[in-house]
Amino acid sequence: MSVPELLEAAPTDDTAGGDLAVMLTGGGARAAYQVGLIKGIAKHFPRLRFQIVTGVSAGAINAVYLAARRGTLPEKARALEGMWCELNCDSIYQFDWKMLLPFRSAIASISPKKNKWTRSRPHGMVDTTPLRNLLCRVLNTPPHCPILDIERNIAAGELNALALMTLDYSTGQTVRWVQGRAFEVYEGPNRRTTSTRFTIDHVLASAALPFVFPAVRIGNEWHGDGGIRLAAPLSPAVHLGARRIIAMSTGYQRTPDEASTPLVSGYPPAAQILSQLVNAIFLDAIDEDVARMERMNDLLSKMAPHERNGLKPIDLLVLRPSVDLGKLAAEYERYLPRKLKLLVRALGAKETDSPDFISMLMFEPSYTRHIIDIGEADVDARLPEIRTFLGEDVTRLVAAR
Repeated sequence: MSVPELLEAAPTDDTAGGDLAVMLTGGGARAAYQVGLIKGIAKHFPRLRFQIVTGVSAGAINAVYLAARRGTLPEKARALEGMWCELNCDSIYQFDWKMLLPFRSAIASISPKKNKWTRSRPHGMVDTTPLRNLLCRVLNTPPHCPILDIERNIAAGELNALALMTLDYSTGQTVRWVQGRAFEVYEGPNRRTTSTRFTIDHVLASAALPFVFPAVRIGNEWHGDGGIRLAAPLSPAVHLGARRIIAMSTGYQRTPDEASTPLVSGYPPAAQILSQLVNAIFLDAIDEDVARMERMNDLLSKMAPHERNGLKPIDLLVLRPSVDLGKLAAEYERYLPRKLKLLVRALGAKETDSPDFISMLMFEPSYTRHIIDIGEADVDARLPEIRTFLGEDVTRLVAAR
């Protein structure tokens, strides 16, 4: 988040100052780790409520589920965990070898005649129809229709706002879709904000990993993964009035020694290069945005209250995995569907110690259950810090008992 954007977005009145937001980043199958974090928080703070929910990429699935589900946070956490633990790759996508024939697209682009190669251009490496059907079922929503439970939760005061991000492929703009109360708009040449009634299409678009998952049509435009050009993942929560944000990242923060240790010897295989792209596009942005917000908070804390022009620091808590989920995915590579396993091995996944690209596609219960447990354990390990961050909420919860 740039300094001007933070200054523009930060609320200046005390009425909106207590709003707690949760920001759910991307990471493909690694988003199961966020389920463990939510489960751990719900265990210790059963009456806690996230007034603002934002999500991008695979985190959009968890964000919409939290926003649409009724009940207490523990009830939402149990239901979300149940959904993830029943998943496998076949319930998310269908892999087809013909999607990998790049010359089909080339022929379709240059051939003036229609033939068996040009009748349909492949739109992704996999078909995500199973994911669409799954979301329609768990969210109790027909295709292309508004998710009514989000509207009900907003009307009931259980939720103030939900925001999801996509990339409009036709313009190259990051689109911030928002449903909820009034919000401030910060526009720019590469971003725009749009009020909407969320549908399954918005979720699928936000999670549409480029080249792998097909783009999704919303209105007259085609949209893909919102993490591609998202430079300020924390910005939507700030613009919606949050003064406190829990950012749930799926990226492991390496130590200096780990960062200096090569993950592959010799010429890097395609899997290693893809892994670096995955990290750069979907995981590094949150770290950079956190650093910017911490610097701004530090600057404001050194200013006298009358010099801040009504601005206040944004309290921020970042929760991230204590282990490298990319490296962990390598231990479960054998559980991938046979066709996909052959592909990732052909890309050299066995030649790198941290095949992050595989972890994006590892929607297998043996892996997702493991990282859910890691997320819950990470909450337990940082419980004193979380209690301090949620100090006001903890006081209210104790008083309410």
